[in-house]
Amino acid sequence: MPLVNYCKKCKAETPLGESCPYCGGKLAQTGEQISFGLMRRPEKEWFAWNNLLRIVLPVWLLVFVSVVAAEGAAAGTDGVIVMLTGGFLRTMLGLLAAALIVIWILLKVQGMESVHVVLDKQGVHVRTYVQQGNPAALYARFLNEQTAEKLAEEDERPELPGLLLVKRVSLPWNTISRVRIWREGCAILFFRPSLWQAAAVNVPVSELEAAEEYVRKKMKRNKKAKVQPSAQK
Repeated sequence: MPLVNYCKKCKAETPLGESCPYCGGKLAQTGEQISFGLMRRPEKEWFAWNNLLRIVLPVWLLVFVSVVAAEGAAAGTDGVIVMLTGGFLRTMLGLLAAALIVIWILLKVQGMESVHVVLDKQGVHVRTYVQQGNPAALYARFLNEQTAEKLAEEDERPELPGLLLVKRVSLPWNTISRVRIWREGCAILFFRPSLWQAAAVNVPVSELEAAEEYVRKKMKRNKKAKVQPSAQK
């Protein structure tokens, strides 16, 4: 089971119990949390594509609509038809295709990443790591060694051997507007606000039930938030 406790003194996850097996200190029940990790390749991960497409597609659409509207205002409907049949549409579709290729290359260069997910009393925490000594993976995420090291220094969790923290997302329970349990895809989606996906958590099949139960329990305190689908009776 993914349910563990956390020793603040050792800064380490421990099995459930009254005392830490490493330092012997007392463990508080409030330290119990869901914790699991997974490996993934960003170029094969839909949610990684989604993060970039949410920026690229609105910009592309805005340019397209702005140009068509300007042409319509200047030359009317006939002018718009001439522009679209004269190559503008092919040009825009070509730009979109080029953008998709660039995104694929960018995600490919990012390389294999290790994701650690923690659901605790405070909220949802998603940490993404890459292997140390891989500057290309940092540059593809618009980071460098200095910014990655600063990110690790600001994190309350200790650094993992051989890994470098490149992204951290923390969502307190009371700030989450909506949660979508996607059982078919073994994922839990967190929204803040309700229409903006703030975090997408892939969950191992064997741990999905426990993670869902934990999320529903914590979200009960947030009366304005929604968890979809509703709990099975």
